[in-house]
Amino acid sequence: MKNPSEILKHYWGFNTFKPKQLEIIQAVLEGKDSVALLPTGGGKSMCFQIPAIALNGLCIVITPLVALMNDQVTKLKERGIKALAISGGISYQDLDALLDNCVYGNYTFLYISPERLQQDIVKQRLQIMPVKMIAVDEAHCISQWGNDFRPAYKNISFIRDYHPNAPIIALTATANTVVLNDTIQELNLNNPIVFKQSFKRENLAYKTLKTEDKLYRIQQLVNPVNDCCIIYVRNRRATVETSLHLNKLGYSTTFYHGGLTNIEKTNRLQEWLNNRVKIMVSTNAFGMGIDKPDVRFVFHIQLPESVESYFQEAGRAGRNNKKASSIILYNEGDIDFLKKQHIETLPRITFLKKLYRALNNYFQISYGEGEFTSHSFNFNDFCKTYSYNPILAHNGLQSLDRLGILKLSKEFGRKSSMQFIISSNKLLSYFEKDLKLSLIGKTILRIYGGIFEKQTFINLNLIANKTGQTTKIIIEALKKMEGDGITVLNLIDTDASITIIMPREDNKTINRFSKVIEAYCDLKEKQVLALIAYVQNDTICKSVQLLSYFDEDASEDCGICSVCLQQQLKTTKIEHKTVSKKIIELLEVSALTSRELLEKLTFDESKVLVALKTLLAEEFIAINSKNQYYKL
Repeated sequence: MKNPSEILKHYWGFNTFKPKQLEIIQAVLEGKDSVALLPTGGGKSMCFQIPAIALNGLCIVITPLVALMNDQVTKLKERGIKALAISGGISYQDLDALLDNCVYGNYTFLYISPERLQQDIVKQRLQIMPVKMIAVDEAHCISQWGNDFRPAYKNISFIRDYHPNAPIIALTATANTVVLNDTIQELNLNNPIVFKQSFKRENLAYKTLKTEDKLYRIQQLVNPVNDCCIIYVRNRRATVETSLHLNKLGYSTTFYHGGLTNIEKTNRLQEWLNNRVKIMVSTNAFGMGIDKPDVRFVFHIQLPESVESYFQEAGRAGRNNKKASSIILYNEGDIDFLKKQHIETLPRITFLKKLYRALNNYFQISYGEGEFTSHSFNFNDFCKTYSYNPILAHNGLQSLDRLGILKLSKEFGRKSSMQFIISSNKLLSYFEKDLKLSLIGKTILRIYGGIFEKQTFINLNLIANKTGQTTKIIIEALKKMEGDGITVLNLIDTDASITIIMPREDNKTINRFSKVIEAYCDLKEKQVLALIAYVQNDTICKSVQLLSYFDEDASEDCGICSVCLQQQLKTTKIEHKTVSKKIIELLEVSALTSRELLEKLTFDESKVLVALKTLLAEEFIAINSKNQYYKL
């Protein structure tokens, strides 16, 4: 076993650890289960990487982040450490070879997703791998009370049965007391030691600014040459439109969302990491686990759904310990929209009962039947048949999946996509030849910005409604455009499939989970309202608000957030008025030099001089040939 300090120096070139790191490492080396609650940028990865090297065996790293896997594996290899990642898109033969490398190849790290961990071939090889420790990154994803709940995490605790002597370390940057306790229970940790570093970031200014012109405010704040930024938006379309707008203004930007291919995601990430582009415009699909220290600004121009989401995304700024800002730009419309999107569309028990009954009727499942049957599913058709709000229905199906009542296929929620691949002038000439194609094509152009630049997700039902045509006619028109070489089309007629896990028992099925359903919905509503309260609270220091939310005692104001700066400005104005008033009172008695005024006043010299300059400019006082000030 090597000394952790020697490993740190040899592979990373550092002489000292960050707070809590060495304590966590020593606990792992002693074979103890541990939980590391460290803020973004707190050095979580070293807490499992260094003990894994010291233990001279294999460390299984379970993470939901493909980008993190590839980034960390690349960096470990550059340091001469044997590591590999098993993510999606590899053949069975390649997977077999990679698993063999883990068994026989003297590797130190295997990065793997919780979904991939469920494969039979992976489970079989795991049992014979020389596993010395297990790291669960983004561990809060295992808790249904966490902000990023990922159902596949519920099924990873079996790995402890395979390797009972291997210590488990759970790592996260966002977990309150409820999520922490649930995470410990779900992972079946054995008397874990919980290490918690203060979430306070001395260099990071949290700000909320109310504005109608958000992009203009960004232009005021960002230096397009030097400042590296992330701009978070709500949806995929907004990433494209915001990026295009800023590019036209001379900023260097790209965009990132879940609909991009893996190759596109990798390329865009590398462009940003290597500073070939300065600004990343993204949905919340981007950021977790990305290690870029020089991010100067993180902007949210559309409100996140929870304090947890915001805090994690905000923490990507200033990881080099230089001054940085995380800024929410909002207006009253944003608050109303957030409530409608995330509170009014919560699938409560009454709705879930209706949804579950409608789903069984849609699939023509009789009472007491349907267990483990699979059905093709067209989500848009289902919503239209039963007049459901698509967002509410989508959330309801996700809840039924999370509860284990049914299983949504991986394709659920995917949409048709297309991109026009000829110039706009040629496209308009093409449309002139066919009035029906022109109606459909121009409607698509009006609805979807950026469809010339990027493969764009489209809603067939929306296009049909806007044009007054049937979905069948829309599909035929799109196929004709594709055949004529006008567009690249990825057409999905059905949303995929649903497997019914439990036999149909209508209300009885849902009633089994009533307490969990209500508790989950209450939590989500509470999270949204907490975020709104944070945004609107302009009396308490923003850093204090955030730390208090995560159960950390914080009594000292940060001095750099939007609230603190506003209070300082008010204080300065009051002091300025007081100084000016005293100067006027003295000059009413007699003319005085600045030195004589300073001798008679108890204020700081700089404040007196500023007040004199202002009073002169506003012509309340003047100065005579003896350099004495006098009242006009």
